[in-house]
Amino acid sequence: AQQNLSNPEKLSHCLRKINLSSRHLLALINDVLDMSKIESGKVDIKRQNFDFRVFMEGLNNVAFGQAQGKGIEFETVFVGDIEEKLQGDSLRLNQILMNLLSNALKFTPRGGKVLLRVTSLNRTKEECWLKFEVEDTGCGIAEENFEKIFHAFEQENANVSHVYGGTGLGLSISKRFTELMGGKIAVDSRLGEGTVFTVTLPFGRVEEKTEKIRDYSGLHVLV
Repeated sequence: AQQNLSNPEKLSHCLRKINLSSRHLLALINDVLDMSKIESGKVDIKRQNFDFRVFMEGLNNVAFGQAQGKGIEFETVFVGDIEEKLQGDSLRLNQILMNLLSNALKFTPRGGKVLLRVTSLNRTKEECWLKFEVEDTGCGIAEENFEKIFHAFEQENANVSHVYGGTGLGLSISKRFTELMGGKIAVDSRLGEGTVFTVTLPFGRVEEKTEKIRDYSGLHVLV
């Protein structure tokens, strides 16, 4: 970039490469730091109230933008009665789902489809369970590698790392966070047909405050 200050087109091209490389490097550093915290037992899982509707809107905006840039169809589907206010760790939930969505978009070719399905499961007075499914029409995973892909610094094979890049930490981090939050993660896939990652997680229910009902029967109004 410094050598092409007088050439705006070349300068812009260099800056785009710098931007992409720095984002990639930051993602790698964050993954390594997260794994280090997990292995040292220093990850705290929060139990805070958050707006699930707003959370999903933010997640959808990011995933949709990435899918659109790669020419991939993206859709989110909600199944069942899902509460808007939940109690849990929205930051870790975001990391889990973004890791799964990023993987799905990475391994799905142009013209393919990625689907995020959120399903309401069993519910008690204090707790509700949600199932998150990330489904893609990508290259798929061989059944004998289902367990391997969740290990730290592991990918299905050397060719995956060469063609698609990555450190092999995303799925391992997602699995650890899911388990720390009291949930489970599973994968189902067929080579050449696509993959479905399923995460089931418990959340605390937030008691909705109801407004006091007022009696307006004696009120006189001018219309």
